Amino acid sequence: MDKKLLEELVYIAELYYVQGLTQAEISRRVHLHRTEISRMLKQARKLGIVQISINAGVENIVPLEDFFVDQFHLKGALIVPANREVNTFQSLGEFSSNLLNKLISNNTVIGLSWGKTLANVIDQFQPTRKFSGNTVVPMIGGPIGHLKANYQANKLVYTLSDKLNAKSEMLNSPAIVSLESIKKELIANPNNAAVLHYWNSIDLALLGIGSSQIIDQSQWQEFYKDTDFANIFTHSKAVGDMLSQPFTIDGTLIKNSNHSVIGLPLSELKKVPNVVGIADGKYKVESILGALRTGILDYLITTDITALAIKKLVESKSHM
Repeated sequence: MDKKLLEELVYIAELYYVQGLTQAEISRRVHLHRTEISRMLKQARKLGIVQISINAGVENIVPLEDFFVDQFHLKGALIVPANREVNTFQSLGEFSSNLLNKLISNNTVIGLSWGKTLANVIDQFQPTRKFSGNTVVPMIGGPIGHLKANYQANKLVYTLSDKLNAKSEMLNSPAIVSLESIKKELIANPNNAAVLHYWNSIDLALLGIGSSQIIDQSQWQEFYKDTDFANIFTHSKAVGDMLSQPFTIDGTLIKNSNHSVIGLPLSELKKVPNVVGIADGKYKVESILGALRTGILDYLITTDITALAIKKLVESKSHM
């Protein structure tokens, strides 16, 4: 085989399988059509440049998913096998894409929260068919500080609506304000009122799950900068939050009059037909468990490592 062609095949395979680029991204980088990239990847596998092995341990995923469905009365659980050779965010994104394609149909109103994990899932989402009549809206206001734009709800709404060729609405408001009067003024704004109108008809909600154990991280601090939201975690039994509304490990929602959230109330979120919680990591174990116990989630997406830690925590508590 021509040495130059062999080098090209190795390079394309490395971009796809090692660096995790999509075929579309590789196409733009090397200036080749996407169908040519696909053909080259098949050729690389045929020549043995790429060797794919199957992890037999993945068979343990199914009973783990069944545990979560039965324990928390979910419609479904997507437990993603952790792979040391693949970035966790990449794995979550790739696996989540299949589930989202099943949950999204035509004329669907989709609500989004904010966060790094959710942003990654949406970035990697690839529609498997053409959709029509969909609308994507934020379910929470924006950050007070300078949170990375790619993680903000409005940006995620724009990204997903573009992929679905859907209508989108933006919420021009911070997530938390200091006074109830300010909240009333903001939600009365015609543009924001349009978003709130859609909150009553959301069919599918995709949201991350916050944790009391990550309040020292810059991403968390930038979102809640100059608010007293951290005090709620410090002076209560809160382990996590959804849409900036905290809850305890037993799933009890914590009400606090010291902050006004401009976001879909969790009591209303519970009425949404399909609510998907997406979170992962050792710092999220207790918060994911608390979120599951609120009874709000219909689906959970996480990795097997996190899922096993949650299962162990549940079982340890039941024997106390």
